[in-house]
Amino acid sequence: MRPLLRRMNRWLGADGNPLRRPTDRMESAVRVLLVLAFLIAGPLIAGLAGHLTDTSGLRQVRHEQSWHQVSAVLLRSAPHPYYAYGSMTTYWIPGRWRTPSGRFEVADVPTVAGARAGSVVRFWVDRAGHATGRLPLTRDLVTLRTAAAFMITLIVFGIALLIISGFVRYLLDRRRLAIWGIEWAAFGPRWTTRR
Repeated sequence: MRPLLRRMNRWLGADGNPLRRPTDRMESAVRVLLVLAFLIAGPLIAGLAGHLTDTSGLRQVRHEQSWHQVSAVLLRSAPHPYYAYGSMTTYWIPGRWRTPSGRFEVADVPTVAGARAGSVVRFWVDRAGHATGRLPLTRDLVTLRTAAAFMITLIVFGIALLIISGFVRYLLDRRRLAIWGIEWAAFGPRWTTRR
């Protein structure tokens, strides 16, 4: 446990090392600030992103509650797949169905490869009876999106802080090299000249 504490003190710059330069102390301070920013601001920013994702997703779920499934009769056959993997391909084929108002609608409807003309397919339509092209959003999917938004935001924030840390270290290393060059120019000739 003691070596770990010593290593942590050295990483924080609190080990009282007399050889530590001001740039080293500044780098340690920046490192501590970035860790605190990640621990404090990271969850807040990620929580905000999750909340916004959840709010917009639930709004979309409420909007899509009026969607319902209808049955349409295909007016044309869907093409057969060219290869085995094409059997899962969705084709948009003209179909006819009855809208909630009672009139018939003719438009492209999603169907699987190889469906024959006259066959019945079920798909989702909105309140006006227009094909949506997808399933309605569910609360479970909103929860999954919220968790993904939280984690992705936290990861991106952490990566941004690592990039900032690397940039600060790069600038401080340039300053250290410049100071080292000045010191070497001042003291180097004394060590390298012959007596």
